[in-house]
Amino acid sequence: MGLRRKKKKISGRGQVIGIACFFTAIVFAPTTIVLFIGMIPTIVAALLDRSDKGAKALTVGAMNLAGCTPFLIDLWIRSHTPEMAIKIIADPLTIIVIYSAAGIGYLISWSMSGIVGTIMVQRSVSRMKDIEKRQEALVERWGQEVTGEIPIDSEGFPLETEEKISEGDENGQKKKK
Repeated sequence: MGLRRKKKKISGRGQVIGIACFFTAIVFAPTTIVLFIGMIPTIVAALLDRSDKGAKALTVGAMNLAGCTPFLIDLWIRSHTPEMAIKIIADPLTIIVIYSAAGIGYLISWSMSGIVGTIMVQRSVSRMKDIEKRQEALVERWGQEVTGEIPIDSEGFPLETEEKISEGDENGQKKKK
């Protein structure tokens, strides 16, 4: 059995936005062509990103859009026609620049994950050292009983071990030497 995903129903508001985006894409077809081809790395990142917040897709998308921007401006200034959009996208330099910008987004996402992971590990190690110091202070103040290593009875009192019993008599009193 494969993993089944719940299908999310699109609300009425979402349907209206989807229809508006569709008609906008048709009206601005040249821009849509450049953005669709240029933003493929972002689509891939969004599909492969397993985190709930989509940080990788956001990072790659921002850099990818930054890479597309100069070519979109060029399209808008020159001639906003589908032929010009295809001419711009067909230029290998355009694809190299756009996809390199997306690659930088992947690099930023990867490096920041490593940096944040390292910082979190260092913080947890520091926290563990602080906890151990506090535990030592508690043992020094209250005795070995607070460690949880000494067996206790149902009422929370330490059980007497054979060593303690041999040191005292049946009543737990210490023998005089």
